[in-house]
Amino acid sequence: MLLAGIDIGTLTCRLLVAEVNPPGEFKVVDADRKILRLGEGVDQHKRLSQAAMDRVVATLKDWKEKTKKYPLNAAVVVATSAVRESDNRREFLARIAQETGWEVEVLTGDEEARRTLLGIRFGLPPTIKDFLGLDIGGGSTECILAQEGKPSAVISLDLGVVRLLERVFRQDPPTAPEIHKAEAVIDQELVNVSKAFGPMPRIPL
Repeated sequence: MLLAGIDIGTLTCRLLVAEVNPPGEFKVVDADRKILRLGEGVDQHKRLSQAAMDRVVATLKDWKEKTKKYPLNAAVVVATSAVRESDNRREFLARIAQETGWEVEVLTGDEEARRTLLGIRFGLPPTIKDFLGLDIGGGSTECILAQEGKPSAVISLDLGVVRLLERVFRQDPPTAPEIHKAEAVIDQELVNVSKAFGPMPRIPL
């Protein structure tokens, strides 16, 4: 079965075309990755900018043409933090559907964490069943505590590289006060992980 997957992220968009065979083995046929900063300004304005939407739609149109040469059984297109938090997401999703024919699934934070867990499990030896997984994105960070191979707790934090950059950093290189402020913001968000997960055993990260 030949499948295509597209991830519309806050910072980066990714394309993967793969041949998938039972019991879940796959071979990468094609892949692409572009830093498009869809989420720029979303943390402050709660809207996707016209320029950012234009960049993403142009890339998706290119990928649509690129994937036409493959006899795909299905294409799955998902969007994460920037799109789910933006007030004009319906306009953006309608434009993608009109210009590419692709329907985009907007993942909730919990669903994003669940799919992250599936990806992590696929890449781990079957003997490792207990672990803490972190997916640090542009707009959010998903934390997944897995025990016996199943998620015992998941949480999606409003903490990502684009969000942190726009909230804290104004200088390049960053100043010492900016670094300290960023550390404080991160520590504040990590308190939510401790509350959600409770006492944790020593497990692989």
